[in-house]
Amino acid sequence: MDKLCRSIAVCLLAVSYSLGVQAFEGVKVAIGSGGSSTDAYQVALLSDFGQTFFNGRVKQYWEFGYSRWSSDMGPNKDLDVININPVFTYEFGSPDQAYVPYIDFSIGIAYMSDITIADKKLGQRFQFDDRLGFGARFGSEKRHDVALNLRHVSNAGLASDNAGFNVVSVAYSYRF
Repeated sequence: MDKLCRSIAVCLLAVSYSLGVQAFEGVKVAIGSGGSSTDAYQVALLSDFGQTFFNGRVKQYWEFGYSRWSSDMGPNKDLDVININPVFTYEFGSPDQAYVPYIDFSIGIAYMSDITIADKKLGQRFQFDDRLGFGARFGSEKRHDVALNLRHVSNAGLASDNAGFNVVSVAYSYRF
């Protein structure tokens, strides 16, 4: 991981520590795969906006994440990704059910440790990080969450190379 990527990660940790444990309400881990034989791993801290809409069905939170993408192809086999995403969730059903299904989406930003992964030329280090997910919350106070996510990272044509990259993952989140 290059120096800027490490510096951003250290800054995020320092800010979270200075704000206290209350700044983050949850943690997420995800594992998946992408194009060009790439494995993807992610850890993220979650922080609620504190507001809901449409009678509590739409919720919002911030995701501060770190991902590692590893491929067995191309000149650059590993890529580190730091992302910051506002996530919007629409819940189906009622909170008193055993589980509450939902759909969520996000358009955030990501910083990459390099501009290539496997055979993909991403064009620049700063990317847009889009996600669509389907999942369910369950357990005591709906603290547990399992989801299937499709993540698309690209620079939206801001650089001459814009291969974009897709990752499909399974994620588990826990709310404190």
